[in-house]
Amino acid sequence: MNAKLLAVIASLVMAADAAADEKLAKTTIETNPAGATVQVDGAEQATRSPTTVSLAHGRHIVTVTSPDRQTERRAVEAAGAPVTVSIDLIKVPPDGAKAPDAAAGKALVDALSAAKLRNASVAIRSGNVVMTLANVAFDPTEIELTHDAATAVTEVAAVLKAQTGVRFVVVGHTDNKAFKSDLAHDNTELTLAHALAVARALVAAGIPADDVSADGRGDLEPIASNSTADGKRKNRRIEIIVVPKPSDTAATDKPKAKTLTAEAFKQRMSTLSDKAHSCYKGTMANVMVKLTVAPSGKITKSTVSGPYAGKPEGDCVANVVKDVTFDAWDGATQTYSFAFLLSD
Repeated sequence: MNAKLLAVIASLVMAADAAADEKLAKTTIETNPAGATVQVDGAEQATRSPTTVSLAHGRHIVTVTSPDRQTERRAVEAAGAPVTVSIDLIKVPPDGAKAPDAAAGKALVDALSAAKLRNASVAIRSGNVVMTLANVAFDPTEIELTHDAATAVTEVAAVLKAQTGVRFVVVGHTDNKAFKSDLAHDNTELTLAHALAVARALVAAGIPADDVSADGRGDLEPIASNSTADGKRKNRRIEIIVVPKPSDTAATDKPKAKTLTAEAFKQRMSTLSDKAHSCYKGTMANVMVKLTVAPSGKITKSTVSGPYAGKPEGDCVANVVKDVTFDAWDGATQTYSFAFLLSD
């Protein structure tokens, strides 16, 4: 075989490889906590988060599992550009959670009722304080809250987080109409997905993640007959069960939740200025970095914007930022933005 023919074959192979690469999209999957088991499209071989996989263009289902956390499925649309999927995993409800005693339960119901929430009602059922949410709707993705529903949950969260010595179990329910999709294989998984969406909204609104868990009961606990449209509507619901924390964590001298202050964030980020400065030698310009920091102090997500987004300089800055660590705190995940000045 002569050299010219070998060159032609090599060119054809390179062209085929390039064409194949263009049909794949890099997808990075991050979880909080990290180290969760990740499977894509039910593959037998699993990886640990964070992980980056190359996916063919189109819809893919990512399944994430972790001890003491509820299993989650997410749809990913791979379309060429790199994409990052970040999942804050919600806890499984604790075993043996006790209902409050009668006096404490009544006091809690009175306190929650006094808020006169438009989107929730409160009652004691089987000894438990149960808040039933109204007007909680989900969009066609089957797991995400609609905008109006998210606003309603945020209002509820503002009242719940004012309560002390308690934690919250979000429970999803539905009617007896059979359901199946690539994200939820039956009614139980559907209601769990709905409960997880509400639980995540509570955490985003400021309730500590350690105080929130989720569960799905499917159509096993109806509160009305499924033989009528109105009964089915009542059975499709989200409940929040309010339970006491264990006595050792409900002490009155428990310190108030601490947060990562803006001043502390800026001080820590400013120590990276010299490293970030070295990422580029040229015309003076700003590059903005948006960080999400978990209560552990770990950066769970970083995004670079500005003139260097997606460029080597931006990637360099992103890698520099990964070197920073923060002190842990007793609060919710927080997001901050910081600008680095790149110049010669």
